[in-house]
Amino acid sequence: MYNRIIVCLALSGYIFFSCNSDKKNIVLVSPDMEVRVNIRKDSTGYNIKAAKQDFVFMEKGFLGLNIREKENLFSSLTSLQGPFPKQEVVSVMGITDTAIIKWNEYLLEFSKGEQLEFRVFDQGTAYRYKAGGGKEIYRVTGEESSWTIPADTKVWYFERNNNWKLKSYAGEWMSTTIEQLPVVSETGPVQGKPLIFGYSNGGYGILAEAGLFNYSGLRYEALPENTLKADFFEGKSGFEVRGNVISPWRIALVAEDLNQLVHQQNVITSLNPEADPALFADRSWIRPGRSVWRWWSNLTGTPEEEKKMIDAAEALDFEYNLIDAGWEKWPGKWQALKAICDYGKEKDVGIWVWKHSKELNFPEGDYQQMQSFMDSLHNAGVSGIKVDFMDGERKTLIDFDEAVLRHAAARKLMVNFHGCQAATGEIRSYPNELTREGIRGLELNTHPEGPITASHNAALPFTRFVSGHGDYTPLAFTATGETTWAHQLATLVLFTSPLQVIAENPEILLHHPSVAGALPLIKEMPTVWDETLVLPGSRIGELAIMARRKGDDWYIGIINGGERKTCEIDLAVLNSAAKEAILYHDASESIPNPIAKGTNARSRYYSEIITPFVTDTVQLPDDVLSVELEKNGGAVLCLGKRVK
Repeated sequence: MYNRIIVCLALSGYIFFSCNSDKKNIVLVSPDMEVRVNIRKDSTGYNIKAAKQDFVFMEKGFLGLNIREKENLFSSLTSLQGPFPKQEVVSVMGITDTAIIKWNEYLLEFSKGEQLEFRVFDQGTAYRYKAGGGKEIYRVTGEESSWTIPADTKVWYFERNNNWKLKSYAGEWMSTTIEQLPVVSETGPVQGKPLIFGYSNGGYGILAEAGLFNYSGLRYEALPENTLKADFFEGKSGFEVRGNVISPWRIALVAEDLNQLVHQQNVITSLNPEADPALFADRSWIRPGRSVWRWWSNLTGTPEEEKKMIDAAEALDFEYNLIDAGWEKWPGKWQALKAICDYGKEKDVGIWVWKHSKELNFPEGDYQQMQSFMDSLHNAGVSGIKVDFMDGERKTLIDFDEAVLRHAAARKLMVNFHGCQAATGEIRSYPNELTREGIRGLELNTHPEGPITASHNAALPFTRFVSGHGDYTPLAFTATGETTWAHQLATLVLFTSPLQVIAENPEILLHHPSVAGALPLIKEMPTVWDETLVLPGSRIGELAIMARRKGDDWYIGIINGGERKTCEIDLAVLNSAAKEAILYHDASESIPNPIAKGTNARSRYYSEIITPFVTDTVQLPDDVLSVELEKNGGAVLCLGKRVK
């Protein structure tokens, strides 16, 4: 005979449950009392159910962690402590200057010393497992974690029908139903993170991971009955964890609208540990900004050609030049690199350099080979390193990523990861990570697999970018795919990356008369924002309208992922005193591309016919401004002094 759990003590802001039975029924609540997480035990073990008000956004989710030689973990609850009301002010570099995060914290303790830590936010819930006790190394063989999603839920996921899908995370964002998710992909039922939901009640949700350190990266296996289960690269063989096992956070959040959904990035960031105060006592060397990049248009150049890129960066008022693969083939590479860095220093242009991960990923001596390479970068005067081709998120690669960030910070080097998984808020722990790929970016417009679709771009602000910054490398006038030039300009506003690496040949940006009207915008575009708002009318994959503020200036970016339409921009929510603005919008007719095909050496997917942008000064109404968008088009509206 099972007895209900008995509340024995309620004192000083926490409660303690005495557990002398197997049947449990616990309720955890958010600060505003609207989110409720029910934890129950049945014949299969502990599971959770989560709701906001009357809407159940997680119908059932199993709990459990499997560690070799530690049987029956999380099977017998002994105590629950909480709620502990908590609040933090979190700096979220990129999306906003600061965010206030509130939650109730709970700690569930089990009979073998293992723990479940829950945070219940007004936006949803997150939990993580803790286990260990005495051994130096544990082998985690999986989790029982699962999430059952309401029927008739729309799911946005990224698709790439080859074996790179879960290596590079560079899939195209598209949608299906939760019922079809197990069978929709040719590569199988395992999907990457995050997953975005559109519920039948009009709200949205996200499944994600935060604080991915000392663990393997989480994926989701789509199962029948609308269920997603934790999956890992290593499979049943598992992965080794040194010290006590502390899993990353498993996150399920909900939002009433797309504006709330975009700001769930604040919660994801908050779930990461604070930065080491000793390692980051001085952060003056961490400088967001924009970079020229020769590789996309003309591959890596000679030392003299890369110095010309520095000249272009100076003319564009950009902060950096990124030198990609191939520089290590230069004769006297270190002397040449130092000369480039010295030249850049004279012009206040920092240098980033590319490196293949497989030439650094040797753990011996705390990655001594990596440290030696970074010493050489530091001595040459390099500002940052772009590390490429991790190709997965198994535990050993996550350890490698953190080693890169840690050793780079010790040498005042910033980091850009490519060929990697999506962000999980690492920038809070390592603010020298200015961006990472894990995204299907503009590089695909030069690949046989490309080009990028307009609907993918219109989905990104509400899918991949919700989890954190992404190095999409925006802006193309030569290889635009199916998009317009104004659409390309809008990606500068909507795509979040504290380091914004601009793809197009800077000589085109600076000197071609057809794009001259956009030069003031390109030269002044911020890469980090004080405030971000998603405006009404936005629809994932169809239309993205986002307003972003830097100081007193507002930039509104619009991306159309479909047919020609009229966009209504709600200006009232901005509280701006501006009476006029600069509008970059689609021309009404397409024309032959005025930029010659031979301008860039890499001309695959060169756009023979393009829709140019038109630049107008417009008088602003008090409420709504109407803008005509061409098929797969876009617009940028600038309110303030910065681009005048």
